[in-house]
Amino acid sequence: MSSITGAEIVAETLKNAGVRHVFGVVSIHNMPIVDAIGRLEGIEMLSVRSEQSATHMADGYARATGGLGVSLGSTGPGTTNTVTGIYESAYASSRVLVVTGQAETTFYGKGKGYVHEAENQKIMLESVARRVASPKYLAELEGQLISVISDIFSARPQPGAIEIPIDLQYASVDSPALEISLPSPVIASPETMSQAVEVIRNSKRRVILAGGGVAISGASEMLREFAEQIEAPVITTPNGKGALRDDHPLHLGTVLISTGSLQASLKDADLLIAVGTRFQAGVAGRQLEVSLPPIVHIDVDPRNINLNHQVKVGVVGDAKSTLASLQASGIEKGDSPFREQLKEAAIEAKAKNVKMLGRDHESILNSMSKYMDRDAYFVRDNTIPGYYWGNGLLPVYKPGGYIFPASGAIGPGLPLGMGVAVATGVKTIVMHGDGGFMYHIGELATAVQYQMPIVVVVFNDGGYGVLRGLQSRRFEGRINQTELYTPNFLKLSESMGVKGLYADNAEEFDDRLDEAMNISGPVLIEINASTMVPIEGIVPAPDKNRTS
Repeated sequence: MSSITGAEIVAETLKNAGVRHVFGVVSIHNMPIVDAIGRLEGIEMLSVRSEQSATHMADGYARATGGLGVSLGSTGPGTTNTVTGIYESAYASSRVLVVTGQAETTFYGKGKGYVHEAENQKIMLESVARRVASPKYLAELEGQLISVISDIFSARPQPGAIEIPIDLQYASVDSPALEISLPSPVIASPETMSQAVEVIRNSKRRVILAGGGVAISGASEMLREFAEQIEAPVITTPNGKGALRDDHPLHLGTVLISTGSLQASLKDADLLIAVGTRFQAGVAGRQLEVSLPPIVHIDVDPRNINLNHQVKVGVVGDAKSTLASLQASGIEKGDSPFREQLKEAAIEAKAKNVKMLGRDHESILNSMSKYMDRDAYFVRDNTIPGYYWGNGLLPVYKPGGYIFPASGAIGPGLPLGMGVAVATGVKTIVMHGDGGFMYHIGELATAVQYQMPIVVVVFNDGGYGVLRGLQSRRFEGRINQTELYTPNFLKLSESMGVKGLYADNAEEFDDRLDEAMNISGPVLIEINASTMVPIEGIVPAPDKNRTS
């Protein structure tokens, strides 16, 4: 029987789990794994500039594919860098695995000051990951790694991690089976399915709310078929954008961030069928204040049932299989006049929101929208345009086509988008503010190294625009620590090999975006946000000379 090293066990197991790309930083505590991946066909490591970026890239990769995204780091400082990325992926229910090194087993737990020593590393990882493994013997490695991967794919996806002592990575054993089987979807109980069918049949003015769980479970097509069968209008959460094509006649938009007539009409519904959402509370709990009709709530995580809203029936099950069962139950069509009422209210709400944008943001929205029904993916950071028209008005036509930091973090946009681009191999538009862009700007070098197909659009308003507005409203117009010096983005990006384009106003942006979308490698477009008409209610960017 042939022998295999611990590092080769890791590489082979990841490949067998469907992983084709690993994002990471090489270190003395993971070099054997890096070498094993490099010798194995069908899987590749991409060397990035920080472990935090690597974990965000793995997150974007996982969200775009529905598979496993993997980040590889070193013990100690390398692992601490992964924590923010793990935290974000947990918020987004993303299938992310972090693989880290650890001190030799003879030194681990002794506190001798071994290089990169991290005695409480497992505890730290457990604060953000659902399951963390720490094998002490080589015979434990394969089983524990498979167990963590299986947990990541169980029920509601959550990140996991494994720390592997360096001596176990070098050590050899007789070749194990290296087989991995992923858990089956959670099937709802017959009792709760019967209750849900009865409640839906007894309703007429139904609305479907689709969350991020629809894309995670691959239920988009089943959602469409069920909605068409009962002719129920569909609204989405921001995470659920793309669950139903934006141009589908039953699609109404993103209601929980809409205003006025659409929410008022929703009160006339006699049932809300919520699929794959935990009704995320949002900033200051605003979404909890939305008045909702009786709810049939379908979610794979029982902890989400009755979490933010009390429900009439809670169905614990995978979205795809549950919707298939509902469709098979033969539920009849709902109230047609109510459906038309909601559709008219949605059109009115959209028109109102577009008017709030002002001509410049509307122009840029239109420029980006024309690419959304092609192969392009859209990733945004937490920035003013993202909140005000990305979530609600930007059309999305495929599940996973719209990705953003679900935790509200500033900065992950660029690496998330890079992970999406690697996973899909198609153009990915990444929208940033200048403040958030600086968090991971060094990863432009990574984008060039691997010629990733990304177009980074930076709205430069000289600071943290979202926080600037919040400060102004809450502190009598005073603004503190939200104004930032920004570098010359064009020269900086071009010094890394990224093509840089500049739009001094919204009118120029359309031409720049067309040019960028026809360039094969990474491109950066900077927009001078200080020249733009501000969105209604937003504190305008400082009127100052651009730095680039």
